[in-house]
Amino acid sequence: MSLGKPLVDSKGEPLNNPQQQEKERNDFYDIIGKIIDMGVKIVGVIPYTIARILDNFIDNEKGGIKVLGAALLVGGVVLSSDGFFQAFGGKPLFPWYESEWIGMGWLWVWTKVNFWAAVVVSLAVQWIESQAIRGKDPNKAKADYDSVKHHTVPEKNKSAIDLVEARRLEYKRSGMSERSVLGLFILLVFLMDFAATFIVGRNPWGQPPLTFFGILIYNTCTILAGETGFALWRKANGKN
Repeated sequence: MSLGKPLVDSKGEPLNNPQQQEKERNDFYDIIGKIIDMGVKIVGVIPYTIARILDNFIDNEKGGIKVLGAALLVGGVVLSSDGFFQAFGGKPLFPWYESEWIGMGWLWVWTKVNFWAAVVVSLAVQWIESQAIRGKDPNKAKADYDSVKHHTVPEKNKSAIDLVEARRLEYKRSGMSERSVLGLFILLVFLMDFAATFIVGRNPWGQPPLTFFGILIYNTCTILAGETGFALWRKANGKN
């Protein structure tokens, strides 16, 4: 090698060539950029996945919110069935405030007749209670009113025979006996639900104050669970 001759690389280009140094610098930054980009993608998988999952729960048209609503409906009905299942000879379905519960029996409780009987009774009770609490739809109530508003009862005629007065009173009170019987039936349903939950199921009476209020709150939630699950299911499916 002669003195003063510049050093060259394998391609014959001078090692101190500014363009070569700039290229090496750019290659180094490209590698760093690719490493950072890969790291961001790896780290971003978790929030991206969470965002995609949550996206299914923010719109009534998405499947996720409907599945959630159905799960709440089923969970509410099963929770409300607990007291009736115990009344039909089964063990408690849930462990809270109980000395024993069904435990691993959940694997085969679905094959038991008394479980499905409890579910059916619970559904019927929840439906009756919901109808009593909600009342009639405004449009249905208006239609019923319009169908009877033209009926008027004449004043009592003191000179008429007793049979006329009896028929007048029947006319005046027509339909009221059925309403009274229906009201009594609904009251009995509420009492049956209360007895299954607070007496046959988890009985708070005689318990220490803290346990008493805990069972009271739990039992109240149990009674309302089926109706709440049904309401949330309707909301999830875009119904009022």
